[in-house]
Amino acid sequence: MILGSPAPIDVQRELAAMRAELAEIRVAQREEWVDRERARELRAVVADAMADSATRASFLSSEVSCGYDRGAYMRSADGCWSVKINLLAQVRFVYNSASNQQGADNTWGMETHRVNAMLAGTMLDPSVSWMMMTDYNTQPDRFVEVVDEVVLLYAWVRKDMGSGFAVTVGLQNVPWDMESDYVGSCNITSGEFSIFNYRFGSGKQEGVTASYHGDWWRTTAGVFSQLNGFEQQWDSPTNLAAGLAMRTEAKIGAEWTDLDWEYSLREGQEGMVFGLGTLWSSGRAENSQEPDTPAAQGFTADLRGTAAGATLIAQYALMRDPVGQPELGWGSGVNVQGSVFVADGVQAFAEACWMDAVEVPWIAQCGVNWYVGGRVMKVTTRVVVPFGSGDVNGTRNIAGGLGIADSGNNASLVTQLQLLF
Repeated sequence: MILGSPAPIDVQRELAAMRAELAEIRVAQREEWVDRERARELRAVVADAMADSATRASFLSSEVSCGYDRGAYMRSADGCWSVKINLLAQVRFVYNSASNQQGADNTWGMETHRVNAMLAGTMLDPSVSWMMMTDYNTQPDRFVEVVDEVVLLYAWVRKDMGSGFAVTVGLQNVPWDMESDYVGSCNITSGEFSIFNYRFGSGKQEGVTASYHGDWWRTTAGVFSQLNGFEQQWDSPTNLAAGLAMRTEAKIGAEWTDLDWEYSLREGQEGMVFGLGTLWSSGRAENSQEPDTPAAQGFTADLRGTAAGATLIAQYALMRDPVGQPELGWGSGVNVQGSVFVADGVQAFAEACWMDAVEVPWIAQCGVNWYVGGRVMKVTTRVVVPFGSGDVNGTRNIAGGLGIADSGNNASLVTQLQLLF
């Protein structure tokens, strides 16, 4: 048997193979270490982000929601903090035909009649509400005498005491006639404060009111620094020493939310509201200015019935020193107004107001409203006609807002575009 010798070992090749294998092991270990470090760093980043988001959420203390519901809003989930934004713009064309003016009898033009910006909401607690509204007018109206300036029209805070009771402090409506229930003029049928309110309205003033709101009746009473005037400083020499006002309403049928507007939609509920208002004020004893300080006092009653898109209103007032009388003293008046939807989105209306002891006792208007997008856009065309010869104004003007250009006996044609967001 012949035995062969073993094959020689290539030492250099084996060493090279071992070195390559060792290098692969080192690379794998290095990559595994890098992956572990990357994972550790990533976990740290995620933890930091979560901690930061938790810190930011703690500042909010609750979830905040935003959206649009008859106005843009932002509110916390618990309702303690909220804000809602509404905008109203009224742009109109006015044509005046005068019968006893000096110079041109006919005048016309376009104007931005009224712009309102309103902020409202809650603070600290859902039972504490607030509201602020600014107003810009190019013509004087029942509540704004300074034109071409932005003025504050509302600024109040209200505390809901529970069981329907509430207390309101600040610049607010003086409770008196039907239009004291509305915020601004957008809720009113003709797109403007009524002739009755121009003559017998009690205005908006700083004061404190207490109110009760029940299922079928509600009432508001308060004390104010002035009634039926424009002065806002409490120590004004033409201001009142005291002013008290109260309004009470009782209803049958329609819900109160259906009565937030002066007119009823076709799908609205049938209902009737009876309202009573009274006010009393006294001039300052030390006031020696001429004419004497207007001291609004009086009584008003109104009745409103609604049914399937039709609304009928009757109002009466007996007031001392109303707007439009030639001299300070007692005056009375009545107002009748009706409106009805004659087609989808098309509403016809008419109003007639009578006042005693004035040169022009009757002022009437009639017109048509066209609604687009519910109440978002409203186009109003109306005619205002004073019946009588002489001055439609008196100790304080009513001109401008109704479309009447000045104190002369004139008729007005008004076409107005109203946008409400």
